[in-house]
Amino acid sequence: MQSGILIAKKLVIMYNKFVMITKKQNLLGQLLLLLATLAWGTSFFILKETIEKVNELYVLAIRFILSGLLLFAIFFKRIKKADKKTLVHGLILGVILVFAYVIQTRGLYFTTPSRNAFLTSAYCVMVPFIAWLLIKKAPKLYNVLSAVLCIVGIGFVAFSGKQGTGRNLLLGDGLTLIAAVFYGLQIIFIAKYQGNGEDTGVLLTFEVLTVGVVCAILSLATELPKGTAGYALNLEQMLKIGYLAIVCTLGAQMAQIFGQKFTTENQASLILSLEAVFGTLFSVILGDERLTVGLTIGFVIIFIAMMITEFKLDPIKLFNNKKHL
Repeated sequence: MQSGILIAKKLVIMYNKFVMITKKQNLLGQLLLLLATLAWGTSFFILKETIEKVNELYVLAIRFILSGLLLFAIFFKRIKKADKKTLVHGLILGVILVFAYVIQTRGLYFTTPSRNAFLTSAYCVMVPFIAWLLIKKAPKLYNVLSAVLCIVGIGFVAFSGKQGTGRNLLLGDGLTLIAAVFYGLQIIFIAKYQGNGEDTGVLLTFEVLTVGVVCAILSLATELPKGTAGYALNLEQMLKIGYLAIVCTLGAQMAQIFGQKFTTENQASLILSLEAVFGTLFSVILGDERLTVGLTIGFVIIFIAMMITEFKLDPIKLFNNKKHL
């Protein structure tokens, strides 16, 4: 009897330790995701400032080659064991990401960091419709509702905000939305490749390196003929590009990968969706950007649309559940 009680007590102690470790891991996971989101939030304003004086493709080339080489060093042992299929898939992801980043960065040149951040985040609403075109899987009702709200929010954003800057805000917003489509494609293809059991670290390494190499080639072909002025870097610009490479690309990607291991899907979705909020916040605090009423309403509507998609909030099911309460 006493031995049975002792065993029971030991089991309780072991369970309590397990729960404590799990809670600590979950807290760590949430913290890592929050740090990744904060880093991405700061990237919009820092990148905007950098490309005002330095060639855009040149900045992207340095950023991704540097972070790609660091990823290569981290995952070197796994890369040596990787098959050709995984390497090819990494290259495909890289080409998709090239379109996303190049178009988004060009859009950022014409628009403001906050608008760029929120409109880029619209990719989470687009994903179900892109999947519909690719794999013929019809979107759910909540996807349609989310898309309608997102379009309304984009309307508010498009006709609000800072005017008279000499830049074409509508062009910048339009390019940002096109970039969001490519970010949506990237998510679909990553899910497809990871579903086949392919190594995430290897895919990420070759994806990032591909972006860096392609941007370097494009920079030499299109930016160099215009002159070398856009290639000159002072200490401040080097530090900013280094920050984008190490913190916003390498650090944030790694934080996301490990953070999602210890968090639920809903937790991860909610925290990562805050990237647009932090992008706006840092732009207002650190920049000369001012939020108008219309712009704020647009951001709120887009954020609600993202939450509907992330949490699959079907209004009919919610109404029926309330009726049965």
